[in-house]
Amino acid sequence: MPMICPHCGKESDEESPRFCSGCGARMDGSTPAGYPGYVTLPRDQKNPLIAGVCSSVLPGLGQVYNGETAKGVVVFILALAGLAILLIPGLIVWFYGMYNAYSVAGKMNTGELPFRETRTLHMVLFIVFALVVIAVALLILITMVIAPLMSQFGSLDTGDYRKLLDTNGLV
Repeated sequence: MPMICPHCGKESDEESPRFCSGCGARMDGSTPAGYPGYVTLPRDQKNPLIAGVCSSVLPGLGQVYNGETAKGVVVFILALAGLAILLIPGLIVWFYGMYNAYSVAGKMNTGELPFRETRTLHMVLFIVFALVVIAVALLILITMVIAPLMSQFGSLDTGDYRKLLDTNGLV
């Protein structure tokens, strides 16, 4: 019975080959001797490090990378709400998102969880959605918190600069 290469997917010509005749990778999927940096990932593999880094950059993005778009949106909204209410709850949700993205990617690789494809369109739409939500949140923060605080200082424009200079005895 011919074997299929875990690296390139080519069906072997031999009964039980050690190396693929198409790409030269080991048929058992391990790293060849003498090539410590050579890694052959089967096609349906998630990189847990990429999932964790995505979630550290933007909460929920690692879940979207893992194919769990709805969970990613929930993690993002909860992290943003937690950061808005108090800093600690938002950070807790953010760190949970990083851990969850990393562990789910690993579980998908081992077969504990069903594999889900990474949908690039979902990732792009999630990033656009997140940036819009962050921009709206910052706009609300500026208009409702920072602007009223700045109005407490009063206007710095007196209108007549000669009068301002004259009161200081400069003119």
